[in-house]
Amino acid sequence: MSDIPITTEDARLQIRFVVPPAFHEVPVLGTDDQVAEELWELACEVLASQPEEVRVRWAVALAGLIPSMAEAGVIHAGMCLVDVDGRPSTASITASVCPLVGTDYPGAVDFLLTRLALSRPEAEVTAVELPAGRAVAVIDAVATAVDDGSTPLDGLAVPLVDGVLTTSVIQVHLPLPNESQLLSLELSTPCPEDWVLYSELFADVVRSIHLEFADLPTVSEPMYDTVDEEVAQRVKAAFG
Repeated sequence: MSDIPITTEDARLQIRFVVPPAFHEVPVLGTDDQVAEELWELACEVLASQPEEVRVRWAVALAGLIPSMAEAGVIHAGMCLVDVDGRPSTASITASVCPLVGTDYPGAVDFLLTRLALSRPEAEVTAVELPAGRAVAVIDAVATAVDDGSTPLDGLAVPLVDGVLTTSVIQVHLPLPNESQLLSLELSTPCPEDWVLYSELFADVVRSIHLEFADLPTVSEPMYDTVDEEVAQRVKAAFG
């Protein structure tokens, strides 16, 4: 497992969370040359068995996402391409820290619940209790039109329906105890058959969030009421 340390603008607050080593870090910080070089190294590592044209297409597609990730305050991004039940599967995890606006810290969760429920009526929006504090979870699906009918991972278990790529998304938004920022973790996957597997994985990731100077409870409520033992074993087998 990988322990991801993050320092906020308020250097007194340290954020840590744990992701499986199968998630390779995507470069989101640095100069254009540094990012390009690291992206190509990542493509060669993750897609070592694929033709160079697939790696190039994948690296270029990721490069196109980095400006929007930087604008959204993303400070960590990771992606995986793993074997699940004998077939390839992919997912990504991002973490961002943004200013907490429109509310104060004590009322932040209720504010977010209302705002997200109104702005995303098709999504499932709920409050969850994590070891790091009370947060808001959002489960949604995002449909994206793919103009040329292909994807950067064409042929690698990324289904298209009528030229549309549907991505399943889980987000967790946690107001930070510095009372001025919001931590958001997101998992997304275009592989619907692995949704349960990835959602169980993501539940473990967000439960691992540790805020260095937060008053953390010793017991937390799980994101899910029950744990499917078969799913748990598949998570362990796929992600370590």
